[in-house]
Formats: sequence, C-alpha cells, structure tokens
Amino acid sequence: MMENGMRSKICLWAILLSLLPILSYAQNQNTSQVQELYVRSGMQKQLEQLPSLVQTMFNRSVQEDEQGRKLPKALLSAMSAAAPVAFAPKKLQGTILAELTEKLKAQDIKEVLKWLDSPFGKKCTGLEEESFTPQAQADMERYAAGLRASPPTAERLKVLREFDSAVKATDGAVDAAIATQVALALAIIATFPPEQQMPLDAISREMEKNRPVLEAEVRSQVLISNLYTYRSLTEAEIKLYTEFAKSPAGSRYHSVSMVAFKKAILEGAVKWGELIGNAIKQSKGNSEA
Repeated sequence: MMENGMRSKICLWAILLSLLPILSYAQNQNTSQVQELYVRSGMQKQLEQLPSLVQTMFNRSVQEDEQGRKLPKALLSAMSAAAPVAFAPKKLQGTILAELTEKLKAQDIKEVLKWLDSPFGKKCTGLEEESFTPQAQADMERYAAGLRASPPTAERLKVLREFDSAVKATDGAVDAAIATQVALALAIIATFPPEQQMPLDAISREMEKNRPVLEAEVRSQVLISNLYTYRSLTEAEIKLYTEFAKSPAGSRYHSVSMVAFKKAILEGAVKWGELIGNAIKQSKGNSEA
C-alpha cells in the first residue's frame, strides 16, 4: 500500500503547495498585527480545511488501492482518524508563523502586505480559499477530466507554467512529497521486526530514486490545480500575478513561504506516521491476542 498509495499523496502535496502561494506572515513587534494578517491573507481558512482535506484524500487513495482495501477496517479507520490530529491547524500555524517571522524582512512584509490589500491580491486570495476544500478537490477532478474535450490554449499553458516557476510550486511539492514519504515510511517501518527495518539514509535513497518520476507527476498536478484555481483569471491577470512573484520582495516571500509550509507539512507527516505506527502495533497486538 505504501508504494501504490504514493501517487495520491504526491497529488495531495502538489495541490497543497500550489494553492498556497499567498501565506500569512508575521512581525516580531506586533502580535495583534500578525494575527490580523494571518486572517486577511486567507491562510487561516486554508489551514482550517487542511485536516479534512488530508483525511478525504487518504480515504480516497485507500479505495483506489487494492492492497489498501485488504487492510483491517479497524486499522484503516484509525489511520484516517489520525490525520486531523496530526495536521491540527493550530500546530501548523505556529510552525509557519515562526519561520516567516524569522526569515522575512520588514520591507518585504510591507510590499507583500500592499499586494495582499490590493483588489487583485484579494481576488487571488479568494480564488485560493475557494479551491482549498474537499469539495473543490472533487470538482477539480471533474474539471481535469473535461480538459480532454476542451483543452486550454497554448498561451494559457505557457503563462501558468511561468507562474509555477515563479512561485516554486512544483519544486517545493516534490521536496515535500519525498520528505513526507520518508517520515511516514520511517514511522511505519519502525513497527516491523528488527531484521526487516531499514535505516533512515537507506529509506531516503530509495525515495530519491523516484524524484524524476515524482517531478513529472507533480508538475502535471500543479498545472491542473492552477488551471482550475485561476480559471476565471485572464492571461494578462496571471502574468500580473507572476510579475509580483518574480519581484525581489515577492520572490523572497514565496521562497520563505514554501520552506515554512514544507516544515509544517513535514511536522504533520511525522506525527501522522507516529500515530499510524501506533495503530499498526495495536492492530498486531489485537490479532495476536
């Protein structure tokens, strides 16, 4: 199940990172302002949706995986129930805000705030918030299926690929996918007999072997996600968004934001792996009793 379910998890991280180019940020001097910006940026709404989104996509990946369906129902239920606990918004919020507070400069924050407060910045935030729900993910799948009959123009694809490069969505998603797979695998393998366990560096090497394949799959998923999320924007508007992302402040902001979110996702994945490992141990204990 671990190997077969990788693609669904990859899609999840691709979607998460591609839908979060506008993250909240912080100032050391003013906690109330930090919280205000956290809400206005849309990050609060997005993180509130994260636990149910991860849980929904996990449940769907199990249904699509033949080996996954063979696992005991009690174990699958425990694994699913662990997702909202592992990806609790308050914990992720703290990790993200701490990273952004440490790495972003005051002038960068000022320029990003100006962007967020602009009519177009607010429009983009709204589109991203709307796309970051379990229902939106189901709608996105139907939208993707419809692209076969009504494909986007070459110009549309070009500007969205430039946008992906500017916000570093694919690169960040691949790194997050590999790190997450390592964290989950390490926790699950820890429940195996000692002779069947693998050291961390061996697990990391195995996951890194898949990077070229992962990158191709993630890039495709990010493109579909962006086609769906920004479907109401014109090519000129997408170029405007890309210009901001390529600006000195925008570029630094997106780089720091991506690292911050990857850290939060990895933290959640490590916790999820621990909870899954405990569930496996309990399942083994019950079967042996």
